[in-house]
Amino acid sequence: MALYTPPSLSAVDFALTAHTPPSLTPAYQALTSYSVPALSAVDFALVTYTAPAYPYVGWELLPGGGGFPTQFSGLRTYYGGAVRELCLVAEADAPTGMGGVLKVNKNGTLYAVYLVELADTNATPVRIQTSTGTKAIRLKT
Repeated sequence: MALYTPPSLSAVDFALTAHTPPSLTPAYQALTSYSVPALSAVDFALVTYTAPAYPYVGWELLPGGGGFPTQFSGLRTYYGGAVRELCLVAEADAPTGMGGVLKVNKNGTLYAVYLVELADTNATPVRIQTSTGTKAIRLKT
């Protein structure tokens, strides 16, 4: 098996190649011939629009979730004769419209306690009073 030897290049090889700098047109000369087109609402109203025909693709086939955010361990409570894990999510995944966000700092990382309505199937007996009413902390599933 032969050993590959790369070709040697020197500064002389590059110095012998002729280079010509490009000519640039000054900005004030390039923009002198430009004029702003006049548009009115009538121009847009007279244009007919046809919706493109896309194939009907089932949304379930597309990547991505839309599912429940990632849940983290670290917040527990005792009820019903057992210790239960409560739902912690990333701070950015906190539910909106709950009247506030209860946050937990765990080893320098902020997590949000996931609040749900009292009628939610994953609601625990742990209650929090918020500006929009009493909420329950969600059970980690």
